[in-house]
Amino acid sequence: MRANQHTFFACSAPPCPNGKLHLGHIGGVYLLADVFVRYHRMVGNAAYHVTGADEHGTYTLVKARKLGRPVDDVAHMHIEEILQCLRSVDIEPDVFVRTSSEDHKDRSLAIYDQLRASGYVELRDGEQLYCGTCEEFAADSLAVGECPACNAPTDSNLCEDCGSALQHNLLRNPIHTTCGQSLILRPIRQVHFELEKFAPGLDHAIEASGWPESIKRKELDWLRSKLMALPMSRHFDRGVTLNSPVEVAGQTLMTWFEGLWCYETGIERLCKQNGADLDDTMRNASTRLVFFMGQDNRFYYTIGVTASLFSRGYAIPYNHAIQDFYKLEGAKFSTSRDHAVWADEVAADIDTNVLRYYLASIAKPFGANDNDFLIEGLLQTAARIRAFETALRKYAGCNETLTADKLTVEQNHNVKRYSEAVQDLRVWDAMDAIDAFFDVASFSRADTSVSAAEVSVFLSLLNPVTPMLAARYGAFFFGAGWRPGLDGGTIRPSTGLRKPVDFPLFSDPIPEAFIEAYERRFRQVRPNS
Repeated sequence: MRANQHTFFACSAPPCPNGKLHLGHIGGVYLLADVFVRYHRMVGNAAYHVTGADEHGTYTLVKARKLGRPVDDVAHMHIEEILQCLRSVDIEPDVFVRTSSEDHKDRSLAIYDQLRASGYVELRDGEQLYCGTCEEFAADSLAVGECPACNAPTDSNLCEDCGSALQHNLLRNPIHTTCGQSLILRPIRQVHFELEKFAPGLDHAIEASGWPESIKRKELDWLRSKLMALPMSRHFDRGVTLNSPVEVAGQTLMTWFEGLWCYETGIERLCKQNGADLDDTMRNASTRLVFFMGQDNRFYYTIGVTASLFSRGYAIPYNHAIQDFYKLEGAKFSTSRDHAVWADEVAADIDTNVLRYYLASIAKPFGANDNDFLIEGLLQTAARIRAFETALRKYAGCNETLTADKLTVEQNHNVKRYSEAVQDLRVWDAMDAIDAFFDVASFSRADTSVSAAEVSVFLSLLNPVTPMLAARYGAFFFGAGWRPGLDGGTIRPSTGLRKPVDFPLFSDPIPEAFIEAYERRFRQVRPNS
């Protein structure tokens, strides 16, 4: 390993297996992790994409009841759909952890035992919502009501609108989703994560981190003004079952802890594959954990996961990539309202490179609330990539020579902008740098002498976002041995006649049938709407 090499674990939030992935899921979480991993591999770092499926959430149970099928069967069905949705846009995680797997249960209990042995898990009196009609405790989305902080509709764990972590005794007007009846509170004993015991050190670590200021300020505000112990267990049949202390034996760990901990199960699997020790890897100064999520996961990653790392003596996450919910025609993607487009279905009509480029361009800084999928944006992206391809194809089947010129000062600046942006998780700035590089590149103008370095570096800038397109044109210009890299000085220019391009455009026009179906579904005014 080179002295300056880092090992990055890009950990994307595990989806709940209650349906397929829509483009909001892909663009806001999994694509950004994939771009990050591809970039770091390109520049010589070790990088792995770790994710999984949160099988112990209540959403899968609700879906299984609706279908009248065993919950494990429904989870398996949707996990296969999730993986297919990822594959359809060229995303292949290095590790995919099902939280029902035995090694994940073992890893979750190991983390719990470490926290407990350190004195950070304590037994407390608590309250859990209970349905007298169904004679069962309610957990997570089985209990819904109003957020005490912002009055928005929410489930019993976390408000998606304002990000508040909720206690059952604070949820207003709680209703059991199973039967529609009001819920009551019942006293229980449950284990809590005692953040107060190490909050000053955690505060200092977050303050000193390189996290985006908008995220850092929210978490520091919580630690300084809203700090409390976080419940870790509840009465619910599905999940990682606790055996101790005896008062909570039979309860399960909340999925906001064990579900998110699948990242550590994934890292443990990679360590075993590579003959490495998990603890040594986690403590290695070159190891960097980066988490990718939507806004609904923010609190339990930036506080819960971060605290569970810090309290065990590990470095806190190197960074967090958090996106506001992607919107579709101005409204949040919603499965329940059928306001969504599914990744695998769209990828059947739209080239993956065009789709990836557009979804990446929608990403914005957390809190901007301006990431809206529009058909016009997709059309503009297809036209932009067509411009890229047209410029590149001008130099096919002709005698113009690729010169050995080095990058100009301006182009080196664009490459630096791009690299810093990807490393800092500012993909929107990286996309701007790609456009800026292309707009002044010799091959995008009517020049007869074209820089080999510019062509190669431009394709390399595209590589993390549009890997298939970059690889195909790279092989065409420089041969099968071409590898993406941002050091254009290593490229040997070709001379003489080049063959015509023997593969179709990636940027075919968006099919009219797709546009018409999209507009009928999302723009047609409906009666009484």
